[in-house]
Amino acid sequence: MKQYPNILMVAGNGRNVGKTLLSCRIIKHLAESTDVYAVKISSHFHSLDNEAHIITCTDDFTIVKETLDTRKDSSRMLRAGASEVFYVQCKNPHLPLMFASLTNYLPKDKPVIIETGGLYNFINPHALYYIKGEDSSKQKPMRDGNNIIVLSPDEALVFNVESVFSDESLLKIQDYERV
Repeated sequence: MKQYPNILMVAGNGRNVGKTLLSCRIIKHLAESTDVYAVKISSHFHSLDNEAHIITCTDDFTIVKETLDTRKDSSRMLRAGASEVFYVQCKNPHLPLMFASLTNYLPKDKPVIIETGGLYNFINPHALYYIKGEDSSKQKPMRDGNNIIVLSPDEALVFNVESVFSDESLLKIQDYERV
C-alpha cells in the first residue's frame, strides 16, 4: 500500500462526533508554520452551488475547489487557515480512482488533512485520527493499521494538536518522493 507521509486523515463513526472540529484545529495549528491543504470527502452526492469551482466531474466522483464562504465543513477548513481546500463527492468503491485524480492538485511536500470515511482502506497516511462516538452501529469496516489514533469525542475536543507531526516528520515531508 502506497505511503503518504504528508497526509493526516480524520474519520469517525457518525455525524457530529467532532471530525471537522478536530480537522480545523489541526489546520489552524499547522498553518502557523507552513501551508496546509485540506480535503473533505463525502460519500453522499448533493447538488452543488452554481458558483462552485468544479475541477473534475465524472459519473463516479466530483472534485470541487472550495472558494465559497458557506456553513459547509470545507468552508470551515478554509477559514481555519488551509491554503486550499477540496470538497469531494465519491462513493467508496471509486475512492482509489478519485484519489489518483486528486493527487494532481495536492502538494507532496506540505501537510494535507483529509476528512474521510473510507480512503484509509486504500492508502497509508502518516496517521488516522478516528473519533469513536457512542453509536457503534455507525462503525464502518476499516483495515487494521499501526497508525490509527482512536479518540472519544471528548478527547478530540482537548486533543493536543501540537503533537501532530511532532516527531519531526513535517521536516521529512520535504524529502518525500512518490514512488
